[in-house]
Amino acid sequence: MYDPTVVAAVAAAQAEYERRVQEILSQAGGAVAPPRTQSGLPLRTLYTPADVSGLDFFADLGFPGEFPYTRGVRPTGYQTKEWTRRQVVGIGTAEETNQRLRYLMKQGQTGFSVCGMGYANYDSDSEHALGFVGKGGVWIDTLADMETLLDGIDMRAVTINQIGHSIPIFAMILSVSEQRGIPIGELRGTIQNWVTPGGEGPARRGNGSVDILEFCTRHMPSWNNSSISVRNTRDQGCTAPQEVAFGCFQGAYTLRAALGRGLDVNQVASRMSFFLSAENDFLEEIAKYRAMRRLWARLVRDRFGATDPRAAMLRFHVQTSAINLTRQQPLNNIIRASLHALAAALGGAQSMSVNSFDEVLSIPTAAAATLSLRTQQIIAYESGVTKVMDPLGGSFCVEALTAQVEEAAREILERLEAMPERDAFDAMDEMTRDEAYRRQQAIDRGEMKVVGVNCFADAPEDDDAGQPRIEALRYDPGCRDKQIRRLREARERRDPRRAEAARQRLAEAYGQRENIIVPMRDAVTAYLSIGEISRIREEALGEPFVPTTWNFGR
Repeated sequence: MYDPTVVAAVAAAQAEYERRVQEILSQAGGAVAPPRTQSGLPLRTLYTPADVSGLDFFADLGFPGEFPYTRGVRPTGYQTKEWTRRQVVGIGTAEETNQRLRYLMKQGQTGFSVCGMGYANYDSDSEHALGFVGKGGVWIDTLADMETLLDGIDMRAVTINQIGHSIPIFAMILSVSEQRGIPIGELRGTIQNWVTPGGEGPARRGNGSVDILEFCTRHMPSWNNSSISVRNTRDQGCTAPQEVAFGCFQGAYTLRAALGRGLDVNQVASRMSFFLSAENDFLEEIAKYRAMRRLWARLVRDRFGATDPRAAMLRFHVQTSAINLTRQQPLNNIIRASLHALAAALGGAQSMSVNSFDEVLSIPTAAAATLSLRTQQIIAYESGVTKVMDPLGGSFCVEALTAQVEEAAREILERLEAMPERDAFDAMDEMTRDEAYRRQQAIDRGEMKVVGVNCFADAPEDDDAGQPRIEALRYDPGCRDKQIRRLREARERRDPRRAEAARQRLAEAYGQRENIIVPMRDAVTAYLSIGEISRIREEALGEPFVPTTWNFGR
């Protein structure tokens, strides 16, 4: 991209410059350790054209909306379509969550994203639900809850993000749409769905994740059939290159499973999406998004033979990091989340959720959730960064980091692909645990600075110094009583014969390994509860009941 003669001259001058800098640093107090990113990638203290001399503009960068999409998947960036602002909501019962959703929509939220739906495989009146209902998300038992949750929400106007891949919840969304006379083919949204190894292979009949892929591809052209979630893995401690590699590996595995069902690679890949994190290392995170777009585009085109340009476009949602939020000096979290959100915007995210500063204390208050929404709006409307597409593209530093992240991620991806599939998934867990341990060691030793925790911390007698008292939402144990009443009312109102017919049809579908989506929709429309549906599945497949161990509490 640069004249070789100029690059050689710059490289020589750069080497001389770095020698003089080291002399100055030595005179000032000794040698300074070479800088590294949070993920451990080596950094230079100054970047020049010599650091990107091997970059081919058209093959490696190009223009936004053109292969390999390093600079974005749309030629106009945010100028014609803003990112979707979808703060995560989930409070107590469906009524309370609906109130918060409608409030945030009035404040400018443009997407629907609710946590807690369908995580448990039992009902609110089960002994296993004691102490969980109303904590860490909204509890859904039956279609009646979903009807309440979506009350007043224009399903045509918003995109719906289903957190978690609960098939009963997905079926409930479809049922409410049909109640309102909205063809499911018109729904726009995403389901957090990807394929993991199964007993008879990922494409086997009866694999619910592939059932979702198949159903969405055939009947819901505007709905993303998958959202490959590596955000939670990042929050468990993995590095930026690992996040990229794990996401591409899981995406490729999911795509192969879809092809095993006879689906077209262009149709499936063009409706796949990814769920990524945004961490503290600002420049590395921006480079990460750009590197993953490039790596995924080449993988889908060269490995899978996709010919539709949309199939190679990596589209992703970003939720800001939770692992970086601190209980100490919680207002500092506002600054952290703002940096995370700015990195996501500069990196070209299609949608975003900014964690509230008080999430480490409780379910976010309305004021904190509004502030997180305002953070996105200030970046979008006041910062000016949306006026230019890929504004940091061409930066010697960002381009060099993008190449480093891509190269490191490709090496990890190749190691994973050389393993048996189950071993590869186990290896991702092991790598994440190792990195989480190293990260915590670095914090404990003070090598990784965390303001308010291992530096600039408050003395015990100054716990409230400079930090106003935060009023956290308190758990209401009465949530479970209200939810149980709703569940019993739904059971009393439903047609017993219709419910029994739906029960038998669902059991038959499970037993025959059919695509489960349509019979599941019939089951939830008959107001069978999630707990009842779980028992049907377990009996039909001979699987023992295992209570969900999801950590609903905080």
